Amino acid sequence: MSADTDTDADGAAADSGAAGAADRSDGEEPDPAALAARVETLEGELERLRGELAAARRTSYRRSAAGMGLLGALALAGAYLFPGVRTVLVALGGTGLFGAVLTYYLTPDRFVGAGVAAGVYDALAGDLEAVAAELELSETAVYVPGGGDPSIRLYVPEQPPDVAGLPDGDALRDALVVAPDHRGLSLRPTGGALYAELEEAAAPLPEAPSALAATVGEALVEQFELVETADPDLDLDESRATFRVTDSAYGPVDRLDHPVGSLVATALASVLERPVELDVTAADDSAAYLVTCRWDLETDG
Repeated sequence: MSADTDTDADGAAADSGAAGAADRSDGEEPDPAALAARVETLEGELERLRGELAAARRTSYRRSAAGMGLLGALALAGAYLFPGVRTVLVALGGTGLFGAVLTYYLTPDRFVGAGVAAGVYDALAGDLEAVAAELELSETAVYVPGGGDPSIRLYVPEQPPDVAGLPDGDALRDALVVAPDHRGLSLRPTGGALYAELEEAAAPLPEAPSALAATVGEALVEQFELVETADPDLDLDESRATFRVTDSAYGPVDRLDHPVGSLVATALASVLERPVELDVTAADDSAAYLVTCRWDLETDG
C-alpha cells in the first residue's frame, strides 16, 4: 500500500513538472499574432485618447473665448452708455474681443496639460515595455529611416545592432519583425509628430550635425517645453551626440520611446538619413538625464 502511494505521488509530481515545463515553454514563445494585435490596439487607443483630449481642450478654450467676447461686448456697450469712462471701456472691450479671437483660433492647438499627456504616455510606455519584455527583446532602441509612412521607425531588436546588425526597410514595415536574421518590434516613434512640427517651424533644418543638435535642443526647451534645459555635446569623430536634459515634463526620460529622446533620435535619423541608436542614462543629478545618439550603424539593406 505504501509503495503504491509513493508510486502515485511520484507520477503526480512528474505530471506536475511536465505541466509546469509546458507552461514555461508557452510563456517563452508568445503568440506573434496576438502580440501584433495588442500593439495595433495600443496604437489605436493612443490615437483615440489624443482625439478626445483635443476635443476637450477645444471645448474648454472656446468657452473661455465666448466669455471674453461677451465681456468685450459689454464693455463696448458701456462705452456708449457712459461717455465719462468711454476711453477705458473701449480699450477693455477691444482687448476682450481681440483676446477672444486669439483664444478661439490659436490656443486649443497649442497647449496640452502636461499632467494629462504624461499620464497617457506613461500608460503607453508601460504596455510597450511589457510587450518587449514578453518577447525577450533587448533594451536597445534604434530609429531607422525608410521609405514608408512614417519615414522613421523605432526598432527594438532581440540582439543589439553591434551583434546582429539591422534589418532593411522592408522588414520594418510590420509591427513584429520576424526575419531570418532579425527579430523585434517596429513601431511609430512618439517623436515623429514632434519632428514634423519642428520641421515646419524651423524649415529648412540645418544639415550639419552641430547646428541640427542646437536647433533640436532649443526646440525641446522653447517650442515644445518638454524639458527645462537641453545642452548638446557632439563628438563627430565618434558619430555621437549627447544631450544633457533636466526637469522633464513627461517623467523619467529613460523609458521606452520617451518624447525627449524620440524627438532627438528622429530628427538626427531624418536629416542625416542614417539609423540612430538611442541610449538614455540618469545623470548624477536626479532630475537630469544624458540622451546619447550615435549614427555609425549599418543595415542589411
